[in-house]
Amino acid sequence: MKNIIQFLLIFLIFCVKAQELKKDTLYNRITDIETVIINNKDYEKIDYYFGLKQENNVRFIPITNYEEGVKFKNKLEKKGRINSVTLFLHKTDSKVNLTNLEINFYKIDSLSGLPNEKINKKQIIFIPQNKGRGKVNINVLDYNLPFPLGEVFVSIKWLPNKFNDKKLGPSLRETNYEEQITYVRYKDGDWHKNLNISREQNLYTNGMMGLEVYIKRRKNND
Repeated sequence: MKNIIQFLLIFLIFCVKAQELKKDTLYNRITDIETVIINNKDYEKIDYYFGLKQENNVRFIPITNYEEGVKFKNKLEKKGRINSVTLFLHKTDSKVNLTNLEINFYKIDSLSGLPNEKINKKQIIFIPQNKGRGKVNINVLDYNLPFPLGEVFVSIKWLPNKFNDKKLGPSLRETNYEEQITYVRYKDGDWHKNLNISREQNLYTNGMMGLEVYIKRRKNND
Protein backbone atom coordinates (compact mmCIF):
# COMPACT_ATOMS: atom_id res chain seq x y z
CA MET A 1 0.00 0.00 0.00
CA LYS A 2 2.87 2.35 0.88
CA ASN A 3 4.54 1.77 -2.50
CA ILE A 4 1.24 2.43 -4.30
CA ILE A 5 0.82 5.78 -2.51
CA GLN A 6 4.40 6.77 -3.34
CA PHE A 7 3.90 5.86 -6.99
CA LEU A 8 0.67 7.90 -7.16
CA LEU A 9 2.44 10.93 -5.66
CA ILE A 10 5.22 10.67 -8.22
CA PHE A 11 2.66 10.25 -11.01
CA LEU A 12 0.84 13.43 -9.92
CA ILE A 13 4.11 15.37 -9.91
CA PHE A 14 4.87 14.39 -13.48
CA CYS A 15 1.34 15.27 -14.57
CA VAL A 16 2.35 18.80 -13.65
CA LYS A 17 5.45 18.38 -15.79
CA ALA A 18 3.36 17.35 -18.75
CA GLN A 19 1.08 20.35 -18.38
CA GLU A 20 4.02 22.75 -18.48
CA LEU A 21 5.72 21.16 -21.48
CA LYS A 22 6.84 23.83 -23.96
CA LYS A 23 8.75 23.76 -27.20
CA ASP A 24 11.85 25.81 -27.80
CA THR A 25 14.23 26.30 -30.69
CA LEU A 26 16.21 23.16 -29.87
CA TYR A 27 13.24 20.85 -29.32
CA ASN A 28 13.61 18.87 -32.54
CA ARG A 29 17.39 18.59 -32.43
CA ILE A 30 18.89 15.32 -31.21
CA THR A 31 22.28 15.62 -29.53
CA ASP A 32 24.44 13.24 -27.54
CA ILE A 33 23.83 13.13 -23.82
CA GLU A 34 27.51 12.58 -23.12
CA THR A 35 30.55 14.53 -24.28
CA VAL A 36 34.21 14.00 -23.43
CA ILE A 37 36.75 16.77 -22.99
CA ILE A 38 40.40 15.71 -22.65
CA ASN A 39 42.90 17.96 -20.94
CA ASN A 40 46.05 17.40 -22.99
CA LYS A 41 48.20 19.70 -20.82
CA ASP A 42 48.27 17.25 -17.94
CA TYR A 43 49.42 13.78 -18.91
CA GLU A 44 48.86 12.46 -15.40
CA LYS A 45 45.13 13.17 -15.49
CA ILE A 46 42.40 13.24 -18.07
CA ASP A 47 39.39 15.43 -17.43
CA TYR A 48 36.15 13.85 -18.64
CA TYR A 49 32.94 15.80 -18.67
CA PHE A 50 29.63 14.03 -19.10
CA GLY A 51 26.95 16.60 -19.79
CA LEU A 52 23.42 16.94 -21.11
CA LYS A 53 22.30 19.31 -23.83
CA GLN A 54 18.97 21.08 -23.95
CA GLU A 55 16.28 19.34 -26.01
CA ASN A 56 13.05 20.77 -24.67
CA ASN A 57 11.76 23.24 -22.11
CA VAL A 58 10.10 21.32 -19.28
CA ARG A 59 9.79 22.26 -15.66
CA PHE A 60 7.78 21.20 -12.65
CA ILE A 61 7.48 22.50 -9.11
CA PRO A 62 9.03 19.83 -6.86
CA ILE A 63 7.80 18.89 -3.40
CA THR A 64 9.62 18.31 -0.13
CA ASN A 65 11.69 15.09 0.08
CA TYR A 66 11.35 14.41 -3.62
CA GLU A 67 14.55 13.01 -5.18
CA GLU A 68 15.52 12.78 -8.85
CA GLY A 69 18.76 11.49 -10.33
CA VAL A 70 20.58 10.49 -13.49
CA LYS A 71 22.63 7.38 -14.23
CA PHE A 72 26.08 8.01 -15.76
CA LYS A 73 28.00 5.29 -17.59
CA ASN A 74 31.75 4.95 -17.29
CA LYS A 75 32.31 4.10 -20.95
CA LEU A 76 36.10 4.41 -20.63
CA GLU A 77 36.23 1.57 -18.08
CA LYS A 78 38.78 3.36 -15.91
CA LYS A 79 38.31 4.19 -12.25
CA GLY A 80 38.42 7.86 -11.39
CA ARG A 81 37.43 10.56 -8.95
CA ILE A 82 34.38 12.81 -9.19
CA ASN A 83 35.25 16.50 -9.36
CA SER A 84 31.95 18.34 -9.77
CA VAL A 85 28.26 18.08 -10.55
CA THR A 86 26.43 20.38 -12.95
CA LEU A 87 22.74 21.18 -12.53
CA PHE A 88 20.64 22.83 -15.23
CA LEU A 89 17.96 24.76 -13.33
CA HIS A 90 14.71 26.24 -14.58
CA LYS A 91 13.42 29.64 -13.53
CA THR A 92 11.45 29.51 -10.28
CA ASP A 93 8.13 31.36 -10.06
CA SER A 94 8.23 34.44 -7.85
CA LYS A 95 5.53 33.04 -5.53
CA VAL A 96 7.49 29.83 -4.88
CA ASN A 97 10.20 29.78 -2.21
CA LEU A 98 13.61 28.20 -2.72
CA THR A 99 15.04 25.41 -0.63
CA ASN A 100 18.41 23.68 -0.19
CA LEU A 101 19.28 20.74 -2.41
CA GLU A 102 21.02 17.62 -1.13
CA ILE A 103 23.41 16.03 -3.63
CA ASN A 104 23.85 12.27 -3.39
CA PHE A 105 25.84 9.58 -5.20
CA TYR A 106 24.83 5.93 -5.39
CA LYS A 107 26.15 2.63 -6.66
CA ILE A 108 23.96 0.77 -9.15
CA ASP A 109 22.54 -2.64 -8.30
CA SER A 110 23.77 -5.10 -10.92
CA LEU A 111 20.49 -7.06 -10.97
CA SER A 112 17.80 -4.38 -10.86
CA GLY A 113 19.76 -1.56 -12.49
CA LEU A 114 18.48 0.76 -9.74
CA PRO A 115 20.52 2.91 -7.34
CA ASN A 116 21.13 1.27 -3.98
CA GLU A 117 24.17 1.94 -1.74
CA LYS A 118 25.02 5.59 -1.15
CA ILE A 119 28.63 6.48 -1.95
CA ASN A 120 29.01 9.81 -0.15
CA LYS A 121 29.44 9.41 3.60
CA LYS A 122 28.83 13.10 4.35
CA GLN A 123 25.86 15.26 3.47
CA ILE A 124 26.45 17.50 0.45
CA ILE A 125 24.28 20.61 0.35
CA PHE A 126 23.80 23.15 -2.43
CA ILE A 127 22.16 26.47 -1.47
CA PRO A 128 20.56 28.21 -4.48
CA GLN A 129 21.21 31.93 -4.56
CA ASN A 130 18.48 33.13 -6.91
CA LYS A 131 15.36 32.07 -8.80
CA GLY A 132 16.82 32.58 -12.26
CA ARG A 133 17.28 29.97 -14.93
CA GLY A 134 20.85 28.80 -15.44
CA LYS A 135 23.62 26.28 -14.90
CA VAL A 136 25.42 25.74 -11.59
CA ASN A 137 28.58 23.75 -10.91
CA ILE A 138 28.99 22.13 -7.50
CA ASN A 139 32.55 21.15 -6.59
CA VAL A 140 32.68 17.87 -4.65
CA LEU A 141 36.36 16.99 -5.00
CA ASP A 142 37.01 17.29 -1.25
CA TYR A 143 34.49 14.52 -0.54
CA ASN A 144 36.80 11.92 -2.18
CA LEU A 145 34.04 10.35 -4.25
CA PRO A 146 35.13 7.49 -6.51
CA PHE A 147 34.05 7.26 -10.14
CA PRO A 148 33.51 3.50 -10.29
CA LEU A 149 33.67 1.13 -13.21
CA GLY A 150 30.29 0.57 -14.79
CA GLU A 151 27.83 3.23 -13.68
CA VAL A 152 27.20 5.81 -10.98
CA PHE A 153 23.90 7.46 -10.05
CA VAL A 154 23.81 11.16 -9.11
CA SER A 155 20.71 12.68 -7.54
CA ILE A 156 19.32 15.87 -6.03
CA LYS A 157 16.83 15.89 -3.17
CA TRP A 158 14.64 18.87 -2.25
CA LEU A 159 14.89 19.41 1.52
CA PRO A 160 12.25 21.09 3.72
CA ASN A 161 12.59 24.87 3.95
CA LYS A 162 11.97 27.27 6.82
CA PHE A 163 8.48 28.03 5.54
CA ASN A 164 7.48 24.33 5.59
CA ASP A 165 6.28 24.68 2.00
CA LYS A 166 5.09 21.61 0.13
CA LYS A 167 5.95 23.09 -3.26
CA LEU A 168 9.53 24.28 -3.66
CA GLY A 169 12.15 25.63 -6.01
CA PRO A 170 14.43 25.47 -7.90
CA SER A 171 13.22 23.16 -10.64
CA LEU A 172 15.54 20.83 -12.53
CA ARG A 173 15.32 21.14 -16.30
CA GLU A 174 14.47 18.08 -18.38
CA THR A 175 15.79 16.85 -21.72
CA ASN A 176 15.10 14.11 -24.26
CA TYR A 177 17.47 11.19 -24.75
CA GLU A 178 17.37 7.80 -26.44
CA GLU A 179 17.78 5.93 -23.13
CA GLN A 180 15.84 5.95 -19.88
CA ILE A 181 18.51 6.94 -17.34
CA THR A 182 16.54 9.06 -14.85
CA TYR A 183 14.90 7.66 -11.72
CA VAL A 184 12.81 9.31 -9.00
CA ARG A 185 11.49 8.56 -5.53
CA TYR A 186 9.66 10.19 -2.65
CA LYS A 187 10.67 10.17 1.03
CA ASP A 188 13.48 7.63 0.54
CA GLY A 189 11.01 5.09 -0.85
CA ASP A 190 11.45 2.84 -3.85
CA TRP A 191 13.04 4.17 -7.03
CA HIS A 192 10.90 4.40 -10.17
CA LYS A 193 11.66 5.30 -13.76
CA ASN A 194 11.06 8.92 -14.62
CA LEU A 195 7.69 9.40 -16.31
CA ASN A 196 8.24 9.85 -20.03
CA ILE A 197 6.48 12.91 -21.47
CA SER A 198 8.57 13.24 -24.61
CA ARG A 199 6.63 13.97 -27.78
CA GLU A 200 9.34 12.36 -29.87
CA GLN A 201 9.15 8.65 -30.65
CA ASN A 202 11.91 6.51 -29.08
CA LEU A 203 13.09 9.39 -26.85
CA TYR A 204 12.77 9.56 -23.06
CA THR A 205 12.47 12.39 -20.55
CA ASN A 206 15.61 12.76 -18.44
CA GLY A 207 16.91 15.25 -15.90
CA MET A 208 19.54 17.70 -17.12
CA MET A 209 22.68 17.08 -15.08
CA GLY A 210 26.39 16.88 -15.79
CA LEU A 211 29.28 15.09 -14.13
CA GLU A 212 32.96 15.96 -14.28
CA VAL A 213 35.55 13.36 -13.27
CA TYR A 214 39.32 12.96 -13.26
CA ILE A 215 40.87 9.70 -14.36
CA LYS A 216 44.58 9.02 -13.83
CA ARG A 217 46.79 7.38 -16.41
CA ARG A 218 50.51 6.72 -16.84
CA LYS A 219 52.56 9.66 -17.98
CA ASN A 220 53.53 9.40 -21.63
CA ASN A 221 57.28 9.86 -21.86
CA ASP A 222 57.41 9.52 -25.60
